[in-house]
Amino acid sequence: MTVSSLNRTLQARPQRRPDGIPVLPAVDVNLGTVSFFTPSGHKLFWSGDAAGLVEALTQAVRPAQWIPEIGTLVVTVAQTGVRSGRRLGFRLSAH
Repeated sequence: MTVSSLNRTLQARPQRRPDGIPVLPAVDVNLGTVSFFTPSGHKLFWSGDAAGLVEALTQAVRPAQWIPEIGTLVVTVAQTGVRSGRRLGFRLSAH
């Protein structure tokens, strides 16, 4: 008698995050404006949480990333127990 066993497990595919463009944002807390340069030129936006964005940028462990497909500036800050850090997203509106 021959017994064979197949262990077919589905590998969990990690969700692919959109590629971001590394940027160095300049934030005006009084007006809420956020500006930065990308390979396609200068961008100017408005943020409803400019103070929170500045706070996150002061604690950033990686360059901020602009994801134009979803209109979000992503800032990675340190987090205990998470080697890659915690990604904070800030939605920006056209100014």
